[in-house]
Amino acid sequence: MQDADNQIMVTSTQDSPRVSVTGYGVRTGMHLLMVLAVTLCFLVMPALAHAPSNITMSYNPDLHKLFVTVTHPTDNPATHYVRGVQVKLNGDVISDPPYKSQPGKNSFTYSYDVMANYGDTIWVVATDTNGQSLETRYDIPRPVSETAPLQTLPPSTVTSPPAPATALPATRTTYAAAGLLPVAGAAAVVLIRRK
Repeated sequence: MQDADNQIMVTSTQDSPRVSVTGYGVRTGMHLLMVLAVTLCFLVMPALAHAPSNITMSYNPDLHKLFVTVTHPTDNPATHYVRGVQVKLNGDVISDPPYKSQPGKNSFTYSYDVMANYGDTIWVVATDTNGQSLETRYDIPRPVSETAPLQTLPPSTVTSPPAPATALPATRTTYAAAGLLPVAGAAAVVLIRRK
């Protein structure tokens, strides 16, 4: 009987290291799987979450209104949206309202009260919920003056010349950096390859 107890003890002692070695291998595999999943998330997130892709502006000097159209395609405008549109006039912030969602899945237009004059510069920065932003600039053009008619006609046939169309000046767009997520994902891949 004593030998049977010793034999069971020896068997259980011999099995224990083998089980822990197997457990160690499973734990290591799980850790590697978790690191791989996190790395994939870091690599995929920048592709899913992106900055606004375009901003266009127009200014109506008679109404003192700035119209800003932001293009920010998203599948779910309730969770990934443009959270703020900051408007600066000559470097001073004049409007910076927070938004809780995006009115559409692609492009939308907001209007802002702006008292701008010829020569003023308006900057607009649109930032999404992931902190990625797009910035653009608009210089207020000189007003186009109407020319007087060259000859005077009798009152019944007087017509005004058509008002010349004003072309908007080209805007310059500055893209923000993608952030630290791609760098962290690349670092995780390098660490995994070294092991």
